[in-house]
Amino acid sequence: MQRFPTTWVILAITAIAAVSGWFLFAGQEHARFAAVDQVRRQHSEIRIWYTIAHERGKIAREEWAFANLDGRSTTTYTATDRNGDRATFDEHEPGYDVTFLFDKLVADGIWELQTRPFRGNDSDVHTVKIAQVTGAQSGSHTFEFTDAHYLATTAGREYHIRLDKDKPVPNLLTLDSTSSADPRYQKIVTDVQSFGSPRFHHAVDEARTKLVRP
Repeated sequence: MQRFPTTWVILAITAIAAVSGWFLFAGQEHARFAAVDQVRRQHSEIRIWYTIAHERGKIAREEWAFANLDGRSTTTYTATDRNGDRATFDEHEPGYDVTFLFDKLVADGIWELQTRPFRGNDSDVHTVKIAQVTGAQSGSHTFEFTDAHYLATTAGREYHIRLDKDKPVPNLLTLDSTSSADPRYQKIVTDVQSFGSPRFHHAVDEARTKLVRP
């Protein structure tokens, strides 16, 4: 009596299932791969500028510039004194350090922050600009402020008065108020000024020393 070829039947069913699965999912997987590959190949730019205009002191202006162009990152620092003399240097950043800085700044609200009235004890003007290009899409944002510590901790209070003709005049001594302090301004400053290797920070100190030296 001839035995039923169970093993061959199982192998045949497995082969049919594999081929059917390939035909079923191959198109979908190919489309996903093509989409990911398109993102990988499209042009990408990340640019960040941070400038301090000093009201007093020998250094009139400091500027940090960060860029990641299609995966190639550079950092530039420039200091300018009152006579117009400049000390500048740039460094090629390995890996994804500039991208990580960009992500950190985005998480700290760089796209949402706006120019604030110039108040506080420190009158130096901070200017922040960010720009991004991904494929055919692009965007940029710029804002200015003074005294990041003041904005982060104090920045005054906002009082909201709503007059109703059917109610008496509100008691101004008991009005509810909200603080307009926003710690994100200080976070942006800290993120930028703490970025970089020890060699980068040493070069920043050297550039400052060169300009303030008698």
